[in-house]
Amino acid sequence: MKSDEGRFNRRELYWLISLAVLAIVMYSATFRYLYGKWMDDAQYSLGFLVPFVSGYFVWKKWPEARQLARNPSYWGLVIIVLALLLHLAGTILDVSGPSAVSIIFLLVGGCLYLRGKKLLYLMAFPLSYMVFMIPVPGGIIDRLGLPMQILASRSTASILSLIIPDVSRAGIQITVDGYQFVVAPECSGMSSLVALVGVTAVFAYITRLATPLKWVLFAFALPVALAANIVRITTIALLGHYWDWEKAMSIYHDMSSPLLFIVAIVLLFAISGGLEWLSARRTTR
Repeated sequence: MKSDEGRFNRRELYWLISLAVLAIVMYSATFRYLYGKWMDDAQYSLGFLVPFVSGYFVWKKWPEARQLARNPSYWGLVIIVLALLLHLAGTILDVSGPSAVSIIFLLVGGCLYLRGKKLLYLMAFPLSYMVFMIPVPGGIIDRLGLPMQILASRSTASILSLIIPDVSRAGIQITVDGYQFVVAPECSGMSSLVALVGVTAVFAYITRLATPLKWVLFAFALPVALAANIVRITTIALLGHYWDWEKAMSIYHDMSSPLLFIVAIVLLFAISGGLEWLSARRTTR
């Protein structure tokens, strides 16, 4: 016979549903803030999908979670209280960031209190993945943006100079055959970096690689994003040089974002295949 030790009884389910409804009401302003950021900022267009992705992996892990024995940790209550205080502080100060972060702490505390560390370990990825729905403070993005612009413009100019004789660069401005264009912040790769890192996280998680190699694959997210963006900018310049600059900078520029993701996914598959080959080679020795 199956043990019911790990299952929720009816009273617990009522409490969970009541707390979930209360949390939704309490965080309604925070959810509106997140929705606004997802709508207005291209960097966080992935935010809409994050709850569904996390929910899917929770659903996949749910049969295992139901079998866990009750081993509640009262540290969970401590974390829940801290999360609520963080939410309250953000509400009082009219700063939405702390409140958004407190959602994750609230869920972590709930896992610890319901089933202890085992449930927290089991749900580690879905909980961690929710970070991708929270906007990064603007100052951090600004500090990363300019170096990425410079790196993208320098790399693009170097590639173009191998194909086209008349190429020069000054900072983030590239001149090809007398036509000048700027690698703007929107073209630096920052607009797609967060989404691409989020995609890489899922890709690494579902691979058959060992855990250390999953982290190695995840670490490639930034260089892959940079490489894919350099390919995009280079193809725009080549299209302008060999065909028409106006069409390249208007029509193709706006439509080439999918190219960035296609290149990134191809690179991720190649890197994942290389890591699998190295792993298999080490195990057969």
